[in-house]
Amino acid sequence: MPQQVQAVVAHAKGQPIRLETIVVPDPGPGEAVVKVQACGVCHTDLHYRQGGIRDEFPFLLGHEAAGIVEAVGADVTDLEPGDYVVLNWRAVCGTCRASRRGKPQYCFDTHNAKQKMTLTDGTELSQALGIGAFAEKTLVAAGQRTKGDSEAPAAVAVCSAAA
Repeated sequence: MPQQVQAVVAHAKGQPIRLETIVVPDPGPGEAVVKVQACGVCHTDLHYRQGGIRDEFPFLLGHEAAGIVEAVGADVTDLEPGDYVVLNWRAVCGTCRASRRGKPQYCFDTHNAKQKMTLTDGTELSQALGIGAFAEKTLVAAGQRTKGDSEAPAAVAVCSAAA
């Protein structure tokens, strides 16, 4: 059942951001819902708000995050509810030439969740770098995560991932 959560949304270029209710759908095939425990603030989020990256407003900001997997969709076999994860803004394909050569950082066939989170009126949100983690929960492609040590503080994991 879709969930309503609080999130930080940028509605228009250069306008103030707002805390508001959004709708997170149940995860579909290859997707996961993550309960966000910590999210770093990055200059990239400012660029999104200023319209410097794309202009597909409204944006759900935040991309340097860690949290607990709450639910997974069909076909997700290497992740389960309760897993502690750090979210990755690049979910590499694993099959392109760069990936096969052991250089996944050069993969340009990255993927994100197929479904969109929305405002309560049904307006689709664009997720910053495919994550959108300035929210209580977020929907991501299951490949957009790295399993972490559940004993590590989420704030430390987020800072380490951003470095």
